[in-house]
Amino acid sequence: MLDEGSGPPLVVFHGWSGSKHNIERWLPALTPHFRVIVPDLPGCNGVPSLRVRHTAAAYAAWARSFLDGMGLHRVHAGGLCSGTSIALALADLAPERVSGLLLHTPFLRPGLIRSPIRLQLGLLASPLGALYGPVSRSTTLATLHRRVFANAAAVDAGQLAHDQADLLRADVRASRQLAADLLRVDRSATLRAWGGPISVLLAESDAFVDAAATAAAIRAHAPQAVIETIAGGHGWTPAFVRAQHAALERLALAHGAG
Repeated sequence: MLDEGSGPPLVVFHGWSGSKHNIERWLPALTPHFRVIVPDLPGCNGVPSLRVRHTAAAYAAWARSFLDGMGLHRVHAGGLCSGTSIALALADLAPERVSGLLLHTPFLRPGLIRSPIRLQLGLLASPLGALYGPVSRSTTLATLHRRVFANAAAVDAGQLAHDQADLLRADVRASRQLAADLLRVDRSATLRAWGGPISVLLAESDAFVDAAATAAAIRAHAPQAVIETIAGGHGWTPAFVRAQHAALERLALAHGAG
């Protein structure tokens, strides 16, 4: 678990089959404004899996217990990619515990996920998903997969190595179940019901979601949202990281953080 910075607590949920490492590059932008807490989710990075099906709602119930264990009554909730579905589910499950939302590449509804990623998630959720384990354990196959599906050509080697290590430690069952949930649930109603602060970061050429359509949907459902769109795709080049840092700082200030 990461626990750094000072100020109001911000609990961030990392991406699919990832770990707290996914969020480390956010810290310089956010820790001057928030106490940033990033747990490794159940079924990821060697953490024991949930005893129930791994859905965003189940992770939200786990997160509420996590907040209780940390002695945190009210927090800002953030997420990256699939982690945004958990932040939204927590806001739906326990709105009294959430002060604001910070969503990076939000997975709002299945139709906003790009077609190649929907295909990938569908295969994972199908019986063919049993083959995912061997693929994830092969550095060559996993890297090829990411180059096809996730802008990996625009990700530095160190980041790819961390991502591959995360895949090796992830529970395949948990990964497949969350993939099915991402394809099944429309979280638009949660967003419409949310009246608090919401900040959103999108990359205009993101490989995972249609950034323009996602931004339009968020504005329609949550007109109070502050949306930052940066150049590039779902990558982690130095230029992307610099743009992300600046956008996250602006979004932190939009939340009223000092």
